[in-house]
Amino acid sequence: MWWNPSESGWGANIAHQGEIVFLSLYVYGVDSKVKWYVGPSLASQGGNNAYTFTGSVYETTGPYLGGPFNPTNVGIRQVGAATITFDGVNHANLNYSVDGANVFKSLERQTFRSNNLSGSYSGAELYTETGCSVNSGTYANFAQFVINQTGSNVSIAASASYGPLCTYSGTYVQEGRMGSIVGFFTCASGAGGTYRAYEIEAGHQGFVLRYTADYGDDCTEAGRMGGIK
Repeated sequence: MWWNPSESGWGANIAHQGEIVFLSLYVYGVDSKVKWYVGPSLASQGGNNAYTFTGSVYETTGPYLGGPFNPTNVGIRQVGAATITFDGVNHANLNYSVDGANVFKSLERQTFRSNNLSGSYSGAELYTETGCSVNSGTYANFAQFVINQTGSNVSIAASASYGPLCTYSGTYVQEGRMGSIVGFFTCASGAGGTYRAYEIEAGHQGFVLRYTADYGDDCTEAGRMGGIK
């Protein structure tokens, strides 16, 4: 679910599968009554424009909800087109037209509930270290994670099959169905630095995230973590 927080009352649902985005808009017509429009097949433009999706927009009509549903009574009318460009995990620009009315909107993911990551997980790490004097390279390790979260304060203790125990502490921010953390990390080896975790998704079965870490002296790390409960 996406919206513009300064314009509460309308919004967009965006579902992404492969190279296709399915867009639905709940807005208002000239009579101030609710209107629904769908862009069921906005296609990625590929290459340097892989995060831009374009396609037709339609209005539908159909049988009354209180009676039997007859698919032959569904009508579809093309009313315009839409282009949506994602310029970040949590932000997109939407251009669309309906019957000659052209609209531009800035959108972000709508947050109505914050996840809690707390729990013990079994999973793995996959990461690449760059610019490090000793350990530069790509690694994949089985790992155990213990996450404690109280409010926006979160700590992740990651114990990998290769390497020391590292603890990542920071502030959690919910961004729609995803979250992010910015903070510091320390390892039992004495190493440490700053890190950012993003695209964090959590549920009753487990969690996944992407992250970047900076050890200082041009030594950086980028990778993924994930586990199941």
